[in-house]
Amino acid sequence: MSYSNDSRSHHQVPAHFTPLFTAAAIAERVKELGRELSTWCRSVRDTTGRDVLAVPVLRGGLFFFSDLSRAIDTSVEIAPIKASSYDNTEHDRQLHSVSVIADGVDVRDRSVLIVDDFCDSGRTLEEVERLLIARGAHDVRSSVLVRRLLDRPSFVPCWVGFEYPGTDWLVGYGLEDKERWRNLPAVYGIKAS
Repeated sequence: MSYSNDSRSHHQVPAHFTPLFTAAAIAERVKELGRELSTWCRSVRDTTGRDVLAVPVLRGGLFFFSDLSRAIDTSVEIAPIKASSYDNTEHDRQLHSVSVIADGVDVRDRSVLIVDDFCDSGRTLEEVERLLIARGAHDVRSSVLVRRLLDRPSFVPCWVGFEYPGTDWLVGYGLEDKERWRNLPAVYGIKAS
């Protein structure tokens, strides 16, 4: 496998990775989303007297969540959950059973923000939202770094960093390739084989 230097970081990036969203573009978009979310979070606080409950989806959503939550200019309560729907053994993007682990997260009568790295078909986010509503959440909204553009999405997040029309497998900034390369500061595409 050959590697090339990412000119803006110290990472050795595999040569077959195609740059899609740079670290600078991500940082700028996160600031913009932070401003938009701040307005909603302040409104929730003013209306309900409680902070928005921000729910990062582990593990991929942590990178985006970390930066996004710091771009929100008011307090948010944090309660991570784990959810997954892909088989990590191949790039087929086939959805398998969606599992959500949210033990100890009390969402009753709360305004909740789900934060994840990627929305492909939307099934995972749809299932997380359904679970939170079933547990008594008052209002559930979502934000993702990247949403794949599909003809008939089953779920569309409220706030989206970037939309991507391609079929590439995406990696970096929390997105992984068989549990590798989450730590890249930018997002790359790996051509579907």
